[in-house]
Amino acid sequence: MQRNNRSAVTFISATSTFLKTGMIALFASLMLASCAKVDTIAPAATTTEEHSSAREDASLLNSDSFDNTKLANFWHKELWTPTAGVLSTEQQRVGSKSMRFSWKPAQYDGTNTTLHSELASQSLINGETERWYGYSTYLPSASMANDTEPVIISQWHGVPNDGVSHTVPPMAITLEAANKLTLVYRASSNPIVKVMQHPTSQKIIDLGTASYDKWVDYVVHVKWDATGKTGVLQVWQDGVLKVNEQNISIGYPELQQPYWKVGLYAWTGKSTHSERVAFCDEVRIGGATANYDSVKPGRGNNSARIQAN
Repeated sequence: MQRNNRSAVTFISATSTFLKTGMIALFASLMLASCAKVDTIAPAATTTEEHSSAREDASLLNSDSFDNTKLANFWHKELWTPTAGVLSTEQQRVGSKSMRFSWKPAQYDGTNTTLHSELASQSLINGETERWYGYSTYLPSASMANDTEPVIISQWHGVPNDGVSHTVPPMAITLEAANKLTLVYRASSNPIVKVMQHPTSQKIIDLGTASYDKWVDYVVHVKWDATGKTGVLQVWQDGVLKVNEQNISIGYPELQQPYWKVGLYAWTGKSTHSERVAFCDEVRIGGATANYDSVKPGRGNNSARIQAN
């Protein structure tokens, strides 16, 4: 497959037969697998950007308050059913609407596409390695609490080089069984040359017990460095610094650095609930010169949380 740094990328993945045999064991051993079949990256950036009500900082690259009649144009949709993702007035962090994600086990027919209910942002290009992400999530207890099956609610997906393949995401936040939130980040000092190749390092971080029926604000700062020791990962929950990893290896040796996805990825194809639902609002994506204040949610109504260490 041919592509360049400004083209949409379609990932070639394993067949469903491979999924049902060796892939499931590999998913378990790596703690949360990514897309095992076809997965796609957001389209190349366009000349028109859509933003929230105010562009407060020049470091802000993209944003979406979900208050318009359609999604901002930087998103790539991985919404495979009519109810998978809709703009909704049911919940809102700021403004009148938010993005509602839905995934139902009954819709899973054995193909990987229906495992996803996600929006994907753009990958980093032109040698960029650093991003800031701000967003807010709302997990209804009636459709998310006490599930026995894990679900990824936020992930950063790798971008394979030409002629090679992809593996599990270099970073993901997952709602596990027993209402546990975890973050995993991975690195590989070796080029990824085959489907589902093992990373060479992995670290799992406990983010505590999930909070339901309330908005939870996230700020994520990541600087990718696959083979060196200059990587950075910082994660704030509601203004509290939960992860502060410095001088680490994070990511894979690929020309383009990972793209962010938000929503629901029920990679096991199962759930205790008949429908899983999650909401997202107040998305801001900043470049290397951004900071916590540039992307923190709640700025539009002065409810943004002060950074705590």
